[in-house]
Amino acid sequence: MAIELRRPKQEDVPELGRICYEAFRDITESHGFPKDFASPEFATGIVGLLLSQERVYTSAAYDGERPRGSNFINMWGDVAGIGPISVDLGAQGEGIGKQLMQDVVAHASGQGYEMIRLVQDSFNMRSLALYASLGFDVKEPLSLMELAPGSVGPSLRPAKPEDAGAMDELCKSVYGISRKGELELVLQLGFPAFVLDTGHVAGYLVAGILGHGVAETDDAMLALLGGVGASAPGTQNLVPIRNGNLYRRALAAGHRNVKVMNLMALGPYEEPRGTYTPSVMF
Repeated sequence: MAIELRRPKQEDVPELGRICYEAFRDITESHGFPKDFASPEFATGIVGLLLSQERVYTSAAYDGERPRGSNFINMWGDVAGIGPISVDLGAQGEGIGKQLMQDVVAHASGQGYEMIRLVQDSFNMRSLALYASLGFDVKEPLSLMELAPGSVGPSLRPAKPEDAGAMDELCKSVYGISRKGELELVLQLGFPAFVLDTGHVAGYLVAGILGHGVAETDDAMLALLGGVGASAPGTQNLVPIRNGNLYRRALAAGHRNVKVMNLMALGPYEEPRGTYTPSVMF
């Protein structure tokens, strides 16, 4: 199989979406976990959205004109985040995943990125071994939690585009990095996002596995998690397990474990100094 890596065309998006859906469904169902993508159409929507973004580099693998897999790396802020990566079930084990990973890492490095991160399923031994072989280190174990409804206080409100600056200042104070470009994009696209407004932005949370959050305290993050759960029951967000106080209290509030994932980093990594919830990219 002679594989060529190149940017996909829009007409290839449905096939790449199918590949993404089936690859993720195969690995999750074989380990007894629920699907990451509800349908091929949903996966296709994600692929199409990422391909359309100027600050996302898309790499696709082709066998002639036939798509065999794809990978994405976003460069919205100080850190480049990888994913989702997928390879057609009939082409797995041929080294395509490694080629796709090497390509996006090389591209981000060429753009000056030293910090590159991703999140992978802890039960996926193949991806864990691949990423480790490429230099990625596991930094944080995470629980993907299905959020239960909580009480909604008067301080909780939907985030507005004009909140992006204050949200990013809070992000930098905890993460040590800027995610302003990402925040501006998700607010522009209408992703559900909330802030805890106590006269200033004391915390924020972008709902869903693609979203992340930062808060001044664990109490503030718990209020955000419960508020998102009340606004959209069944929404899933990641919670760092090593923050035992936040994690135990999230369980006590009724948020349910779905699976454990690993945050992995290539290059410099500074542990966040406070309360945060990462996205599926970092």
